[in-house]
Amino acid sequence: MNKFYDNFEQLTLTTKIKDAQDSYYSFEGTIFYGEKGGQLPDKGWINSQSVEDLKWDGGVLYHKVSGELRDPIEMQLDKKTRYINTSVQSAFHLLDGYYDKLGLKLTEVNANPSNQWYEINTKDVDETDLRNVEQWMNDIIQADIPCTFSYVKGSDYPDPTYQKFDQVRLVHFGDINTQPCGTLHVNRTAQIQSFVITGTEPVPNGTRILITTGWVTDEKLQLDEKILKETSTVLSASKDSISEKIQEIVTKNKQLTKQLKAMKMEVLRIKAQELAKSSDSIIQANVTDAGDFNALIPLTMKEVNDEKLVLATLDNKTYFGIISPNGKAREILAKFQEKIEVRGGGSPKAVAANTEATSDEVIKKYEEM
Repeated sequence: MNKFYDNFEQLTLTTKIKDAQDSYYSFEGTIFYGEKGGQLPDKGWINSQSVEDLKWDGGVLYHKVSGELRDPIEMQLDKKTRYINTSVQSAFHLLDGYYDKLGLKLTEVNANPSNQWYEINTKDVDETDLRNVEQWMNDIIQADIPCTFSYVKGSDYPDPTYQKFDQVRLVHFGDINTQPCGTLHVNRTAQIQSFVITGTEPVPNGTRILITTGWVTDEKLQLDEKILKETSTVLSASKDSISEKIQEIVTKNKQLTKQLKAMKMEVLRIKAQELAKSSDSIIQANVTDAGDFNALIPLTMKEVNDEKLVLATLDNKTYFGIISPNGKAREILAKFQEKIEVRGGGSPKAVAANTEATSDEVIKKYEEM
């Protein structure tokens, strides 16, 4: 058991190399923590070289830097990363204690600074519940309750899961929560700094509660402020009127979309009229996407009095429409489907379909019929 993990504020250490394997080093002592037990890894430097990777081999942590290391070893941790990782991990312990008294449990947690959350085994969570736990957490933070550690023999611990270990480390936050854990924790709850609930999401077996703690809250606030400022500039609106301005844009966009749709249909009607003027029974349609082609066929049907095959090549496929004023369009499509692979359908007077066959092959089959 690494006793350096009992003080998360120890950010420097002088030690010696113990072992080296494939550019990874282990040391007589380390203050670095590698990802395990739900806690993310530390960042920092060894002999002024940035630590590139940390990996566990059993209970031994191996460290990798870009170059070679020689004794003496000088370790330096990145303070911000250590505080961010430790504060949320400690918050989860406190939340365990809070929900245990309500007969609920934390079923899963995520400590990633970009997406901190925990899940509880109930879907029955309302705004009052969220405000209660948020207030309770911040009261505990302000109470500055110490975190202490004790060690017991694994064989003496009541949970069989831990009895295989020589020693079990117990983490105590006053009378709020005690549980076995090998990760880092704040020395006092005030070092968590803050706890904010930002929302909830439903999950299959309960509720996911989105949170931020400590410096993560500061970073999110700074990012949100930056986004608000940039949005305000783009919209030429004050921060207070951004929501109103966006609603205006959404309303205007809906109006323009409706107008564009009407204009598009008018263009298709004009194209249908142009196609109807052709005396040919096989004609090419000038369209740019499948949706326009499928809309064009019934419009053309209203303009013609004789049977026509309308064609267009789009996305390496042949799209074709069969227009039959005498109601034989489906029969003709069925005959096509007997000869080549075709997907499509429609009314007795107009069908729209597509195939991997070339337009020449479609024309040939049509002429044969």
